Amino acid sequence: MREWFVLGLLLCIPLTTCVVAEEESDGFTEAGLNIVAIRDDSLDKNQDGVTDSIRVVIVLNSTNGQTDLRLNLIGEHSGFTVYEEMLISFEDQANASLTYDSWSTGEHELTLEISDVEGRLLRSIDIGIFDLSPALAIPNVELTLAGSQTMQTGDFCEIRRDFVDETGPRWGYSGTRSVTGTPFIVLDTEDVLDCSNWPAGEYNVVETYQNGLGQITSDSLQFTIVNKPPPSFTISITGSNQEVGSPCTIEHQAVGSENHQNYLKNWEITPAVGLVGNTSIIDCSMWNSGVYKILLTVTNDEEIRTTDGEMLIRTPSQNPSVSDEQPPVLSRGEETETSNSGIWGILVLSFVLGLAVFLLMVRSPIDDEVGFGTLAIDSEPDSEGLPTHLDESGILWRKHEDGNLDWWDTSSMTWKRW
Repeated sequence: MREWFVLGLLLCIPLTTCVVAEEESDGFTEAGLNIVAIRDDSLDKNQDGVTDSIRVVIVLNSTNGQTDLRLNLIGEHSGFTVYEEMLISFEDQANASLTYDSWSTGEHELTLEISDVEGRLLRSIDIGIFDLSPALAIPNVELTLAGSQTMQTGDFCEIRRDFVDETGPRWGYSGTRSVTGTPFIVLDTEDVLDCSNWPAGEYNVVETYQNGLGQITSDSLQFTIVNKPPPSFTISITGSNQEVGSPCTIEHQAVGSENHQNYLKNWEITPAVGLVGNTSIIDCSMWNSGVYKILLTVTNDEEIRTTDGEMLIRTPSQNPSVSDEQPPVLSRGEETETSNSGIWGILVLSFVLGLAVFLLMVRSPIDDEVGFGTLAIDSEPDSEGLPTHLDESGILWRKHEDGNLDWWDTSSMTWKRW
C-alpha cells in the first residue's frame, strides 16, 4: 500500500512543476520587459504632518526595441476606485513616476497595472495598503448673508456662495450643486445672490453638494423679509401769512431715520403755480398772493404711497415793485374812507328790509324759505371790521389780527373758522 502512495506522489511532482512554469511564462516576459527597480514614497503635499499621497517610481527595460506601454496606478477606498494613468514610449530602458493623491481619510489599497497600447494586461503589481489623509481640499459649501436677519423689502441684501471641491474633479468625479428655499432659480455660476428684490417672507436657504465619490456637504441661512411700511413724512412750511416776496419754502421732511432720497414725490398745488418736479423743497417766495392747497404724494420703490397736505397763505406785498398778478381786494374796516352816500344807502336798505318783512308775513312757509334764501345770497356778509378778500374760487375770506382766517359759508350764511 505504501509503495502505491509513493508512486502516485512521484507522478504528481512533474505535473505541479509544469503548472508553475506556465504561470511564470506570462505576457510581460514574452514582451521582452523586465522590472529593474520599483519603490513607493510617502508624501505630505499639504504639509500638515500627515501622509496624504503615495508616489510610485518604476524602472523598466525592454529587449524588443521600441516599446509602448500604459501604466495605471489604481486606488481603492470605501468602495470607490480611482485611476492615475500614464503612457510611456521607450527603447531599452525608461523611468516612470505616478502619484496617488488621497481624497479621503482611511486605508487606501494601491495596485500598479502595466498594459500594452492595445489594453492587454501584462503585469499587475500590489503596491500595498496605506493609511492616508486627504491631500486635496474636500467639498465644502458656505453661505454668508450680507444684511440683517430681519430686513424690509428693497433693503440691501446679498448671499455669498463660497464653494470648493478639489477631490472630485481630480479623479473625474465632479458633482452637482443644488439650492433650495429661494424664490428664483439659482445657477451654479452665481457666486452672489441678490436678495434685495425678493418678496416678503421667511426664508431658509439651503445649498447642498455631492460629488461622485460620495462626499456630501451643505450649509443653510435663515432670515426674514417684511413688507416696507408706507413712507412717513411731514410738510414743513415757512413764510405762510407773509407778504409776497418774503422768504417762503415748502419742504418734504422724512420722519425718523427713513431715507426718501430715491422716492417719487408728486406735488399737487391749487391754484396751479406751474410745473413742480420730483423735489423735496419748493421756493414759494414769489407766488402770487392767495390761499394755496398743497398735496404731496410720496411713493417708495415698492409702489407703496402716502399722501399729506397743508395750506399756505400769501398776502399782497406793500412793495409796489414786487410782481403780484390779480391780488385780492383788501378791506381795512374802520380805516376805509366813507361818504354821505352811505346814509342814503342805509335808508334804502331799511325800506327794502321793511318791505321784505311785510312780504314774509303774508307768504307761506315754503315761499318764506325761498325768499329768505334769495335775500341771504344777495346780501353782503358783515366782516365785523376785519380785512377781507375774495379768492379765485369765489370764496370770501376774512383775517383776524392774530392771523387766523374765517371763510363765508353761503349755505349756512355764517363765518366758519379755517
